[in-house]
Amino acid sequence: MGKVEKYNASLKQFLQYDRNELIAINVFWLGFIAYIASSTILSTKEMPFMLFQPLQLLGLVAIFGSSTYLIKPFFENEYLKIFFFLFSFWAIIILLRGVSFNKDVLKLIFLNPWFGGMFYLVPLILLFRRSFLLYKKVFSVILILSVIFLLYSLMFRGILTEVIPDDRNRSVVEYFTKSLGVTAIFILFTHMYHSKSKNLIAIVTVLVVLVLGVIRARRGVLFMGVLGLLFAGYLYFISAKSKLLSGTLLVGLLLMAIIGGVYVFLNVELEALYFLQDRGVTDTRTGIEVYFYKDMQGLDWVIGRGMLGEYYCPTMGQGNYRGTVETDYLNMILKGGILNLGLLLVILIPAIFLGLFHSKNHFTKAYALWILFWLINTHPSTVQVFTMNYFLVWIGVGVCYSSFIRSIPEESMKSYFKPTS
Repeated sequence: MGKVEKYNASLKQFLQYDRNELIAINVFWLGFIAYIASSTILSTKEMPFMLFQPLQLLGLVAIFGSSTYLIKPFFENEYLKIFFFLFSFWAIIILLRGVSFNKDVLKLIFLNPWFGGMFYLVPLILLFRRSFLLYKKVFSVILILSVIFLLYSLMFRGILTEVIPDDRNRSVVEYFTKSLGVTAIFILFTHMYHSKSKNLIAIVTVLVVLVLGVIRARRGVLFMGVLGLLFAGYLYFISAKSKLLSGTLLVGLLLMAIIGGVYVFLNVELEALYFLQDRGVTDTRTGIEVYFYKDMQGLDWVIGRGMLGEYYCPTMGQGNYRGTVETDYLNMILKGGILNLGLLLVILIPAIFLGLFHSKNHFTKAYALWILFWLINTHPSTVQVFTMNYFLVWIGVGVCYSSFIRSIPEESMKSYFKPTS
């Protein structure tokens, strides 16, 4: 079979799907939306657990049930195949080292998307068939989560904008933005494939994320938002027909944002800005990291301490031991050692390289930049969690390692996502 015939056969397979696959993928994503929307609203501590935890469980049933149909292992790349199974095997080991039939542990594993065990299963989405249907649905899910985020922000604006900061309103902002809102940035990464109305929803969502980050002085949220917008600006520039016009527009917007931000920060008298100014120069990480380094022993650095692993840290007022490190790459080492982090990096770094430098379309470049975006954020934030953010990383791995998807011309890719344009 010649190259043209092989490409056409792959394209036909990429674009086609049957009714069963459509139903299964809808059930999967509806289950995920139910699960993450329920767990996020519970972070407010104002909604009944007896109502939303059953919705989480129903979502899990939908996710696991549909996955049995959707998982169809196929690897174009032998390198990815080898290291993916090594990484998956080690993830299972980490998970098993924390498994217990204790009710509280099981609830943590299955019902806590941030600090439980569900995120160890996220890489399995790489085994879903790489199809146009999958990627089209991903965009729809991100937009639905963005709308839910905006609705939640309105419903709980009293908590989100309380003048006096406390642990609850800070954590609610973290959960709302990182579980629901942040992935709207990916819509901006892929703006060329969406209508103006969808891009507008994404812009509004990202702006609300940034405003909440300022109000609650969440530096990690602000960093994610600003970095995401910079990456989106880069993709806008390289995809624009007129580089001069797009470059001038971006530089102008950047200067306006910097000047406006500095002016507001220095001159506008808002309680939230006082708190941000104070937090902006306060080091809240070094002490925790020092305790982490002191407590980790030789073998711990290699294989970690398992899913429920902890380290001695008496500075947080919540007991002498902590099970998380907000610096997420250290958290990965705590749970699975350098082996865990190393296996992840040998998969993600080549994916970024292939997606950015060996692709004919911006779709693949957007996924490569998202993986890079996620990796950078493993320093200031907790990002290896059961959210759309982490799902996009592993969907992106499949995209970037696919020589076929990388070879699709940009105009063809646009015609698939925007057939009426």
